[in-house]
Amino acid sequence: MEIVDRKFLNTPTRSVHAATIEFWDSKPVIAWFGGSREGAEDVAIYVNNLHGEDELTILGSRDHMPRWNPILFAYDDRLHLFEKAGIFCDRWQTFIHDTTEWDTKTPEKQMREECYTLPAGMNGPVKTKPVIDHKGNIVCGSAVETFSDWTSYFEYFSIKGGKWETLGRTNPIAVEERVGYIQNGRSGVSLGIIQPALWLENIDDDYEECDLDGINAFFRSSNGLPNLYYAYMKNEKVVGPFKTNLLNPNSGVDVVKYDDRLFLVSNPSSTLRNPLVVQEIRKISNTEWEVVDEIVIRESIEEKDHRACISQELSYPYMIENDGKLHLVYTYGRSRIEYCIISL
Repeated sequence: MEIVDRKFLNTPTRSVHAATIEFWDSKPVIAWFGGSREGAEDVAIYVNNLHGEDELTILGSRDHMPRWNPILFAYDDRLHLFEKAGIFCDRWQTFIHDTTEWDTKTPEKQMREECYTLPAGMNGPVKTKPVIDHKGNIVCGSAVETFSDWTSYFEYFSIKGGKWETLGRTNPIAVEERVGYIQNGRSGVSLGIIQPALWLENIDDDYEECDLDGINAFFRSSNGLPNLYYAYMKNEKVVGPFKTNLLNPNSGVDVVKYDDRLFLVSNPSSTLRNPLVVQEIRKISNTEWEVVDEIVIRESIEEKDHRACISQELSYPYMIENDGKLHLVYTYGRSRIEYCIISL
């Protein structure tokens, strides 16, 4: 693997986070949320390159309700955007927009009137891209966070006649164990797992665990549970989650399955959201995963950026494959979004 191009995006706000990328009209479209700080009422979703290079379309800037974790999703010749609005994750309302007819002058009122509103309690993809299963369903890695518990789900949708339809979701995917911890001088108790990063196994792969659905997922774990968790679908039921040997410091991850190879982008640490690393991995068992190859995207925030950055983290990676390359966006110090292209 080799980084063949990288650049920082034009982000006009002090704080940015949770970038997403999708190819549309043969070019990368990238979205993120930005404002004065995460959760502030001025936080909106910014979409660039939708209609012109570095030309921004803004969603959610007029109602004083913070936005979160946008997800771009190309499907059925349309480019969709999952938008989440709410004071915090436990109160999200998710909307699905067809951005294909948007331009930079499309009024937000029109954006809202033409979107599909998910039923309360259904969040859609909370952090990573949906996948299409072998039955043609749109499967999203979803989760709900409260002050005392993190629980994940796989949610199922379809599009018929251009209309979104909510099909339902799995039973809760949860870690029952609660572990006490002390980190950075603070004590707490683990909460569970969230933000499933999905991939689809081919039905003829030599994975005894996979049924015709082929849905697999890694899960971000909370403080006190410093490893990724893994689960899969078999006979239309979730098997797992299993604690893996892959480290996770309470931070989001993403995966790409390409050409029978599985790529994971994460912070391979038990406590720190750096470095940021892309690894090619191979499954040995539900708990054991072997690193075949890896490339470090960044070790840390550069010295010259320390004062400009809100934090020292390299976090929340989002990765897709296009034309045989990995396209990665992530949060650099909570103040910038970097876009990297990795040759395989």
